[in-house]
Amino acid sequence: MDLDEWFGEATDPGWIIVYVLAALLVIGIVAAAAARKKRERNVAHAQELRAEAARRENKLRQHDAEARQLEAESEQARAEADRLEAEAREKRERFEHERHEHDERLRKADELDPNAPADRLRDPNAADQPTSHRAQHRADG
Repeated sequence: MDLDEWFGEATDPGWIIVYVLAALLVIGIVAAAAARKKRERNVAHAQELRAEAARRENKLRQHDAEARQLEAESEQARAEADRLEAEAREKRERFEHERHEHDERLRKADELDPNAPADRLRDPNAADQPTSHRAQHRADG
């Protein structure tokens, strides 16, 4: 085969179509291989993301459980604080009432006692004073 014959036939429109089709076939094969490689990389990346998400899911569940536990403890602490506050308020009110009754008894005792100091009879807050003065007065009498 002669080179002129070969190139002469190579420029024939039929051969040009064959060359174009062969080039398109090679390009298609290369593109398909590249697309397959890309799909494989995407699948591998997706698997990595899923594995990481699964690891994070466990941590997220643990953090959620911890947050719920702390919320429950906080609610219990608030309830306990409310209970203690109510108890303290009740004891304060009981103390105020008992203190008032105590002061009234002392005032009446001072009114009945002719030897009670005069300033105690005039001063309504004198009952709040220590009873040592009263004890001293009784010791003298």
